Amino acid sequence: MIGSEHIAFLISPNATDILLFGAKAANLAKAVQLGFSVPNGMAISKVCTEAEFVLLSQNIIEELSPPIAVRSSATGEDSETKSFAGLFETHLGVGTTVDLLNAFASVKSSGASVHIKKYHGEEIPPEQIAVLVQCMVNATRAGVAFSRDPITGEPNVIIESNYGLGKSVVEGDVTPDSIEYLPDGTYKTFIGRKSTKITLYDKGIHIQETPPEDAKRCSLTDEEINGIAKLTQKVERDLGFPADIEWAFDFDGKLWLLQARPITTL
Repeated sequence: MIGSEHIAFLISPNATDILLFGAKAANLAKAVQLGFSVPNGMAISKVCTEAEFVLLSQNIIEELSPPIAVRSSATGEDSETKSFAGLFETHLGVGTTVDLLNAFASVKSSGASVHIKKYHGEEIPPEQIAVLVQCMVNATRAGVAFSRDPITGEPNVIIESNYGLGKSVVEGDVTPDSIEYLPDGTYKTFIGRKSTKITLYDKGIHIQETPPEDAKRCSLTDEEINGIAKLTQKVERDLGFPADIEWAFDFDGKLWLLQARPITTL
């Protein structure tokens, strides 16, 4: 076990402390404790120093079987007014202690980027950036979903999907499939080009071309669309805000919740 007041497993009630661990980690911790399927992980407090993290890193690798995702959970990130989506550094496929230490340092320093300053008006210092470390889902399909239409506010679930990891959808690298799921359970599907996908392998991630026959069809089945829609609606009900989520299916067909935050455009 890891003994530090600056680290909390997501299953721990302590991990819901937004002031210490940021809203991203706190929302996922609440979701875990409400019974949602969330990858095993832990939150690293914003006041945890690099020196302390060095002492804990080997234990973290042992507790969380690689590959690991290392993401930010900064003060103000994933709030009701600002999402900071894609602006802080994220490291996927982390497998060694050295890689984990480098990823931690990179995430903590990413608040000084030009993108952050443009979006937020000023940089965010390392002491305001908590870090989220989680086991990765080896995804066959992944993406985002909104419990309300982010433009109109109507209670239509909007789903965006691509093959492989959700990074290609979140960062706008492809035109994903888009599904509008209506309150009566019917939905409209728009097939995206999905020209590439990002896959996980033993030394990290890489980009592959999507086979033409896969690109031409929807990446999700009817049952999977219904499952994502129900998950997104349940996140809104249980966490208490119109939700913008990230999700993924693994190779066993299990649906995972990877992130949950308020829709900031409403």
